[in-house]
Amino acid sequence: MQGKSNWQGKEIEGRFHSMPTYFIRNKVGEIPFFIYHLYFTIEFFDTPKGIEEIETYLGQQYVVSIEINKEKYHLLTPNMKVWAHIIYRIDDAFPHDLKETDSIFIDKEKYNVLCFTKYQAYKVNPIDYSNDIV
Repeated sequence: MQGKSNWQGKEIEGRFHSMPTYFIRNKVGEIPFFIYHLYFTIEFFDTPKGIEEIETYLGQQYVVSIEINKEKYHLLTPNMKVWAHIIYRIDDAFPHDLKETDSIFIDKEKYNVLCFTKYQAYKVNPIDYSNDIV
């Protein structure tokens, strides 16, 4: 939700699809009692105590998802890598133009790749976010 510090909704992008979720961009605030999934957006790493604050929720009663990209990956702590669900964002428009049966390779080195078919990916549209609430 643009311009909001935190909000509620259902997870639509990750492995916890459909789970009631509390999304946190730059301030945790009061977590609703019925929420068990916390989703820290990539902007949360820019807050003064973002890393320390995320770590306080790891291994607790919450499932924690952390959004990260290539530029911020180095900020992940060992605890985050073990206890959190990492959502690694890649900013690349070309895969959207591929056919459903085309494949996407993510290269690390020769013969060390991740590969998946486009139809295996979640497809998310703006309407999917329409049930989020402040």
